[in-house]
Amino acid sequence: MVSLPLAWNVLTLPYSRVSSRKRDSKDAWLLRGLALATFFNLVLLYKLYHPQTPTPLDDFQMLKPQFTSWIPISNASHPDSRAVVTAVYNDLYTIPAATLGYSLRKAGTSARLILFHLPGRLSARALCILRAAGWEPLEVELIPAPHGGAGIDHRFGDTYTKLRLWTLDTLGIQRVVYLDADTLVRRNFDELFDLPFPFAAVPDVYGDSGFKLHFNTGVLVLHPSSAAFETMRAQIANARFNPREADQAFLNVYFGADAVRLPYVYNGNLAIRERSPALWDALRDELRIVHYTLPKPYPKEGKEIVEGAHLERAIERARKDRGGVHVEAIEWWFTAYKEFRMQNRVALRQCDV
Repeated sequence: MVSLPLAWNVLTLPYSRVSSRKRDSKDAWLLRGLALATFFNLVLLYKLYHPQTPTPLDDFQMLKPQFTSWIPISNASHPDSRAVVTAVYNDLYTIPAATLGYSLRKAGTSARLILFHLPGRLSARALCILRAAGWEPLEVELIPAPHGGAGIDHRFGDTYTKLRLWTLDTLGIQRVVYLDADTLVRRNFDELFDLPFPFAAVPDVYGDSGFKLHFNTGVLVLHPSSAAFETMRAQIANARFNPREADQAFLNVYFGADAVRLPYVYNGNLAIRERSPALWDALRDELRIVHYTLPKPYPKEGKEIVEGAHLERAIERARKDRGGVHVEAIEWWFTAYKEFRMQNRVALRQCDV
């Protein structure tokens, strides 16, 4: 699109070239008015098609009691005080979460693996598969979306339950890395447990909005605090945020002014591969965590465990999706899944009994 100053020069050129005598004429003033009207219409169109997306800092809300800079490390090196947590709200994400658990163990994490699930949502077979992958299931109570779920994307109806991560201090856990179930671990990231800040995440990148100030909540590093949890619960109904993005939008306004931004190697969002192939290539060999935000190597809808031919069809679709640009990342996931099945075949047979 041409710049606005250039557009102004082009539009006023006919007027600037008329003789001095004609500039005083009625026609010259009409020409000038037409040029002005056209220019301001261009300005309006530019603003309509290039809106500035407000950030959590443009509409700052002091939801937290105070700012926090850093917290001294205390007993953080003890494995029982550290946990990697994911959440599975129905059977559909059993296989993705199991593959994630396998990749965590393969990477050599020393932390506990804790799996949030809601009462009565997971089948006995799903829980068996997840235990075989190394997860410790922890039943937690649903946190419903505020305002009856008005405006929320249907995929995120249960995700406010993620806020219960901050209650894990009641189990003696001092450091948490949270991972969405649609992630895969490529390299060990235990260094995150020693981060002396209470909250950290990776800046988001998605679709036409590109790289953003907002952070993505698919990967979080946090220090559990029941006191912080109670503050969040008290603020969530009154905070101003986009309800469509649910807990991610809320956490962005809650921690907007003092969240530590992590490097992209800790949340290898597939959107990076499309937005900046050069950045993805630079990150590729250093990626700790891959986040399958675009094509997923498993179905996106449903409530059943997906295996066998159904899963293989989903993987094949993911290989071809978006022109096949993510085929390598899809293969990373499929390889980890096959290794999980092979190495845990005896335990998994028990899940079918």
